[in-house]
Amino acid sequence: MKSKIALALTGLLAGLHLAPAFAEETSSQVEKCNQKLGVMAVAEPQAGWSHLSQYGLGSPSALLRMMVQQSGCFDVVERGVAMQNLQQERALAQGGDLRQESNVGKGQMQAADFVMTPNVQVGASTTGGIGGALLGRVGGVFGAIAGNLKFREASTSLLIADVRSSIQVAAAEGKATKTDFGIGGWGYGGALVGLGGYTSTPEGKMVAASFLDNYNTIVKTIRDQPNLIRTSSAAGDANAAASTKAEAPQPAGQTLCPKIGNVKAYANAARDAKVVASIPKGEELIASGEVKNGFVYVDAANFSGWVQRTLVGACGGHVSAAPLPVNSTPPAATGIFGSFAGSFAGPEQGTFNVVVTPGAGGMGVVSGGGVSNQTGAFSVSGTVAASGRMNMTASGSAGSAVYQGFLDGNTGALSGTWHYAHRSTPSGSFGGQRQ
Repeated sequence: MKSKIALALTGLLAGLHLAPAFAEETSSQVEKCNQKLGVMAVAEPQAGWSHLSQYGLGSPSALLRMMVQQSGCFDVVERGVAMQNLQQERALAQGGDLRQESNVGKGQMQAADFVMTPNVQVGASTTGGIGGALLGRVGGVFGAIAGNLKFREASTSLLIADVRSSIQVAAAEGKATKTDFGIGGWGYGGALVGLGGYTSTPEGKMVAASFLDNYNTIVKTIRDQPNLIRTSSAAGDANAAASTKAEAPQPAGQTLCPKIGNVKAYANAARDAKVVASIPKGEELIASGEVKNGFVYVDAANFSGWVQRTLVGACGGHVSAAPLPVNSTPPAATGIFGSFAGSFAGPEQGTFNVVVTPGAGGMGVVSGGGVSNQTGAFSVSGTVAASGRMNMTASGSAGSAVYQGFLDGNTGALSGTWHYAHRSTPSGSFGGQRQ
């Protein structure tokens, strides 16, 4: 009876073509470089390696550092768990506990030029391990022979990025199904304790073989390059030049003065636009809060326009945008001055109350506040030109918005549009009336 079972199992194994999971270990060669390309640090992914713990595997960083060192392409710096021990030793030196001639201190650690980030995904076996479910029914001996490999394949990737520019300089990904990885030819005398299951278990060897294939692919790509440093991206620089220029904010209501004489004010935020005024040195201008392409929109007694920000500066400090004190007398309700109440609609709805007081050069200075039904209370500051052109900025906990419109000095009505500060297209409308 036993002979019949053995014969049947032999035929079954032959029919399924099940190769032994513990294949004979062969030396896994690392591709070489003829010159060093820089200094490499192997990073640990933020998600960690907990998904490999069920297979008896931990971090592969030690294995990867050995691969890098064997290739001769990079010098390797410690940035893993041993870094804590290094810091402890350096702390002893800083505390005066080491001998004075130890020469351990600040400014000695080598900076990494590149960071390698590894990733591992495994394809779980649906058969409970190669031969495990089928052969386990007949006898534990045959299940052990099959090796009970816990996943069918390992998918890995390696990414290498320039530390200074953060630009990715090399990458490789792939899969492995073989379990014949070994380090016998690396000069370490066989498996090392620090490598854990990556040299002693079928699952670990499969992952290690996939990483080795990734790294060898990278070495073949980079080893003939004279320099891997990527200081910038030509395409990225071109896109930045073609995009709208980032602008520092300009406080609305701030008094500005030309730094030189005959500063030009333009109809649009461009030097080739129509010139609307030539401003003498020392003339006071009121910033509206609008900035674009290196220009700021200003209001003066007899004109409004765009001036280059580099040609003007603060001359009288920031005009106060605080609400009037409770006991103060409101300004006379004539022309563009007085107390105003209104409402706004769009993505947010709410009400506001502002006061327009006389400012420099016949300008009106806006101060007050409001309440949004969505984001709560906010403060308001801004200016009103003698012509009635109104520019206000609303600032609250959720951010800021720009209000632009017109105040009719005869009727006391104000109206316009508003938009979030980070957008240029109108988001909603507002309106109000002098009280």
